Amino acid sequence: MKKTKTILLLFILCIGYFMYVQLFKQPALVAAEYMSLKQTYVHHSDDVWEVKFAPNDTLMVSGGLENNTKIWNRVTGKVLHNLPHEHGTPSVDFNPNGETVCTGSFDGKVRIWNVKTGQLQRVLEGGEDTIWSVTYSPDGKLLATGGNEDTVSVWDTETGTLLHEFKDAEHNIWEVVFHPSGQLLAASGSDNAVRIYDLQKGVLLETLVGHTYVPHGLDFSPNGNLLASGGDDKTVKIWNTKNWKLLHTLQGENEAIHSVVFIDNNRVIAGGTDKPLLGEFLEYHFDFTGYTQPIIATLWDVNAAKILQTISSHTNDLNLGMDVSANKQLVATPSDDKTIKIWEIH
Repeated sequence: MKKTKTILLLFILCIGYFMYVQLFKQPALVAAEYMSLKQTYVHHSDDVWEVKFAPNDTLMVSGGLENNTKIWNRVTGKVLHNLPHEHGTPSVDFNPNGETVCTGSFDGKVRIWNVKTGQLQRVLEGGEDTIWSVTYSPDGKLLATGGNEDTVSVWDTETGTLLHEFKDAEHNIWEVVFHPSGQLLAASGSDNAVRIYDLQKGVLLETLVGHTYVPHGLDFSPNGNLLASGGDDKTVKIWNTKNWKLLHTLQGENEAIHSVVFIDNNRVIAGGTDKPLLGEFLEYHFDFTGYTQPIIATLWDVNAAKILQTISSHTNDLNLGMDVSANKQLVATPSDDKTIKIWEIH
C-alpha cells in the first residue's frame, strides 16, 4: 500500500510540474532596442497568414482566412483594394516591378492582380488544394508556388506558361523562396526536408535533411551565402549555400517556428507559436489566452548563435509570412490575432 501511495504521489507531482511548465512558467524574455513597434494595423477580420512589402515599401499586400486579400497603404493605413476570393489566401507576394501581386488560395488557384486597378489579370490553374506559398523571382520573370499538391511549380509570369513541375516531396510544400541570384529555388516540405532546385537545369540540386519535424519558413540572406529554415522541431537551422552544410542550430522558446526572415547578412528573426504544446491545445479548443507573457518571435545573431531580442506584442501565434522591407528598415509580422504589426529595425 505504501509503495502504491508513493507511486501515486510521484505521478501527481509529475503532472503538476508538467502543468507548471506548460501553463505557468514564464519564458525568458530578452529586452533590447534592435527592433521597436512602429504601427499596428487591423484591416483583417480573421487570422492573417502572410504580408508583403511592395518594392517602394509604401504599399502592402496581406491575406489570410478571410476571403478578401487586401492591398493597402502603410503610411496612410488606407485599404486601396479588396481582392475577392471564394476562399481565403494564405499566401501573397508583390512582383518586384510593383505592378502586380500574386495570391495563393485554399481553392488551389494562383491569381495575378493589377496593383493600380485591383483587377484580376490571370488565373494559374495549378491544382485543387491549398497553395501555401507563392513567390516571385528577383527579376519578376518567374513565379514559384507550392502547397498541398506536394508539387513545386515554376511559371513564366509574362505568358503564364508552366516551366517546371518538381514532384520530389512526399508531402505538403510549405514555402518556396528564390535565391538572390534567381538561379536557385528552395522548398520546405512536410517530409521534414528542404530541397534546393537548379532552375537553369530544371533539376533537384540538393536535399537538406536536419529537421526532426516539418520545416515551414525559409529565407536566404541578402548576400545569398546563408539559408535559414525554421520548423515544428522548435529550431532555426542555418545552412551554408556554398556546400549546403549545416552551420548552426538555433533554439529559443517557441514551440514551433512558422516564419524566418533575414534582416541583414547576420541577423534573422524567427516567429511562430506563442504557447507551449498544452497551451496551444487549450487555445485551439477553448480560447485559452495564457497566464504568462509570450514570446512571439526571436531576433538572433547568427554568427554568435545568440538571442538579441524577443518580441511579445502579438496576442496569438505568428503565421507563415513575415517580410522585410526593401530598404531593410522595417519588418512586418502577420498573426492569428487578426493584426499586422510593423517594426522598425535599429
